[in-house]
Amino acid sequence: MYGRIGGVLEAKRLQTGFVRDSKQRSSKRSIFSLFSEDVLGTTEGMLEDIFYLPSAAIQRTIGFLSAHRILIGIFLLSVLANIFLSSRSTVGYWHTRKAEEIMIKAGVNRNNAMIRMVGLNEIDELVSHGLTGVNETNNSLW
Repeated sequence: MYGRIGGVLEAKRLQTGFVRDSKQRSSKRSIFSLFSEDVLGTTEGMLEDIFYLPSAAIQRTIGFLSAHRILIGIFLLSVLANIFLSSRSTVGYWHTRKAEEIMIKAGVNRNNAMIRMVGLNEIDELVSHGLTGVNETNNSLW
């Protein structure tokens, strides 16, 4: 019984390469080839890690997020954008109002003709009828 176990152990020992095994091909290797193989193996491992990181980050991010978190994030971005835009227009309004007060104190009156807005009806009327007297020559003006 011991002989049989010893034979199995001897065969295992030969297969693992602890003792010269005729089944395994022998190769003489230099220090440079061992070093370059080690460097290439390390580089390959590092590149695998580098290329794996973005996909792993995306997978973890997608796993972390769910629909309600995305909606809450969009809602918060909308609130921040609205606060920013409304504060900007409010500041512009108050600057204009302060400038008007300064102009009134300086004695400059508002010109209502400059503030008048042209409506779509008026534009249609101008396009269809034209301006009266624009194309006519009036000698009395000159």
